[in-house]
Amino acid sequence: MNSVSLITATLILIAGVIDDMRSRKVHNWLFLICAASALVGATVTDGFAGFNLALIGFFAGFVILLPLVLLKIIGAGDMKLFSAFGAAVGWSTTFDVAVWALIWGAAFGVLQVALKGQLKATLQNMIAIAQFKDRQNLILHKIPFTIALLMGWLTDLVHRGVLR
Repeated sequence: MNSVSLITATLILIAGVIDDMRSRKVHNWLFLICAASALVGATVTDGFAGFNLALIGFFAGFVILLPLVLLKIIGAGDMKLFSAFGAAVGWSTTFDVAVWALIWGAAFGVLQVALKGQLKATLQNMIAIAQFKDRQNLILHKIPFTIALLMGWLTDLVHRGVLR
């Protein structure tokens, strides 16, 4: 992975965190800028082959998080931002970062629930969701998943030895 990819991917996630923290959503204009930047960066550094790999990474980011969007676990903005990220880093790294991000997201969620003293209610919610019961009466907790994505990226960079 070249330095343009590293910088582009990091800036995409930082911009997403800032937007998410300010408005509790990732705006479409930000997604479009990030996706275009990643695709252009890949094309400039690696030509047509780089563009093709960026497209594969883009669709990997989309496909990996789509089930979570459909289950309303994360928002579509998170998925779109992750698609732009995938265009910057390629499909393999996108998959690895998704795994790390899910671990971070789960840890943040458990921490939030524990701090609010709602572990029992959360366990009941999980059972109701697993049984496909109506979600309208559930107390759901939301975290800005962009933070988990950024932490997943940083964890992956440490794991790969890029950050020490």
